[in-house]
Amino acid sequence: MSEPAEVTVEGQSPDTESRIFDAALGVFAQKGRDGARMQDIADRAGINRALLHYYFRSKDQLYQACFSHLFEQFVQSYQAFLPTDGTFGDTLKAFIHNYIDYVASHLDMARLVLNENLSGGTLLGEHLQRAFATKGSPQQRMEQAILRAVEAGEIAPVDPRQLILTVISSCIFVFLMAPTVKMMNPAARDDFEGFIEARKAHVFQVIYHGLRLEGGGA
Repeated sequence: MSEPAEVTVEGQSPDTESRIFDAALGVFAQKGRDGARMQDIADRAGINRALLHYYFRSKDQLYQACFSHLFEQFVQSYQAFLPTDGTFGDTLKAFIHNYIDYVASHLDMARLVLNENLSGGTLLGEHLQRAFATKGSPQQRMEQAILRAVEAGEIAPVDPRQLILTVISSCIFVFLMAPTVKMMNPAARDDFEGFIEARKAHVFQVIYHGLRLEGGGA
């Protein structure tokens, strides 16, 4: 294989790295980290393998960089979604609606996350640990919103991390299990987009009003 110094990068468009990440996401989501090949990624990105290795020396390096890039995109997309004031119900509704919308338009990312966990990988957990410890991150803001709601008596006492896990699970399951969901629900089979819109309202109603009822709210 040629050394990186011998690879010509002049004339490459500024979005070359972005194309590589998009291609890598598609291949990793479809084949997993172990099954993916650098040649497949280069072909999908429309570049030669030597140029791919100029940017990323190994498949493992590319996988980690791709995962980090996607997680950062997800975090940035949420910065504007979570309200800084209002009730916890407002915050929870915004989180549910925008999380479902994000997953619906980034299905390869959802599959990548699933494959990472099924293979015993720790990348997602490591990124989430840092996010929860980062001041102002969506994850930390959501956790703090839950604690404030409990303290204010808006919702019943609940473990914030458990609640966040419940919300995320409720949002992402229908996408990861779409064929089964469509078999179980004629509405999902006939109009999946309409089903997803109804899903947003259902998840919010069950989680938020369930908490309020447990705490004695109306």
